[in-house]
Amino acid sequence: MKKINTQNNKQEKNKHGGNIAAMLQQYGLSEKHIIDFSANINPLGLPKKIINLIFRNIDAVKNYPQPQSERLKEIIARTYKLKPDNLLVGNGSIELIYLISRALKLRKVAVIAPDFSEYETASKMHGAEVDFFFVKENEGFKIDILKLKKFIKKSDAFFLSNPNNPTGRILQKQEMLLLMDICRLNKTLLIVDEAFMEFVDDATRFSLMHKSVSNEYLLVLRSATKFFALAGLRLGYLIGQAKLIKKIAVFEYPWNVNCLAQLAGGALIQDSQYARKSRHFVLKEKDRLLKQLQKIPSIKTYPAAANFIFCKLETKKIKTAEKLYEALAKKRIFIRDCANFRGLNNQFFRIAVRARKENIQLIEGMNLILNQ
Repeated sequence: MKKINTQNNKQEKNKHGGNIAAMLQQYGLSEKHIIDFSANINPLGLPKKIINLIFRNIDAVKNYPQPQSERLKEIIARTYKLKPDNLLVGNGSIELIYLISRALKLRKVAVIAPDFSEYETASKMHGAEVDFFFVKENEGFKIDILKLKKFIKKSDAFFLSNPNNPTGRILQKQEMLLLMDICRLNKTLLIVDEAFMEFVDDATRFSLMHKSVSNEYLLVLRSATKFFALAGLRLGYLIGQAKLIKKIAVFEYPWNVNCLAQLAGGALIQDSQYARKSRHFVLKEKDRLLKQLQKIPSIKTYPAAANFIFCKLETKKIKTAEKLYEALAKKRIFIRDCANFRGLNNQFFRIAVRARKENIQLIEGMNLILNQ
């Protein structure tokens, strides 16, 4: 396999996981020859009936989609016992992250480190100053809510993901309720990104979705990209108080979500059988993969609440996650090097949970590289 060494490809690889085009170009491969553990997508993929639904409605692309995804809003509202006025649908949750920063004219934003980098990028792009609360490796990257009090007090908005990306840690409902109260008392907007919440067993025990509809200092983000395997179609939604949602919606352009994303998203969100099957499959495979990773002496694993496992290299044989990435890439296996997350060094990496056969290939590859 011929590797094409370009600085631009290296930067693209490190920006986010799942950049298939950059991987294929860098290593001279075709997509059918690789296994991508860098993107946290539901390994079951789209159900056949949804694929058929898309094919049957392919002619719809010649028409404009609904301007504000009205029908999809109704489906989401009915499924989760919300009201359409509490929802804003986006071209992936990433669009909504940038829209929040733009619409609310945030000036001082607080972010956990490590966490999803786009909170920082979106905030700075729209003129905000960003402060970071660094969680500590020697404390297992656990977030201490009480330590956040002074940090939150200085900010007009606070972004965090729950479960956290990349560490996989999840804050309990009581911790989130305490955080919510601290933010409300300080008039700080709390923006909780629940992009991976659907993968969590009994997510209602952790989610703030229903708390957001009556709280002017709380917004909750959800993504269909990960759980519903719609990364290419792009779909996400925002839940909040109707007045706050309306304020943000003013800045959203019409037809932002394409017709196929609206159609497939609506069908998938109502498919409770697919949701149960996906959760069961991921939980079972994650447990198996985690146990296998824990048998490799040179790897430290962390608690995994979602569909990925956060790891640290603890060996002198391969000193950095980038070196491990490159060694696995030669076997056509791709992981997520986490060196570009704030608060992490070059020993950390993240692995998505995939199908059993692929997970076995990953473990075999890692054992060969780390134990040879």
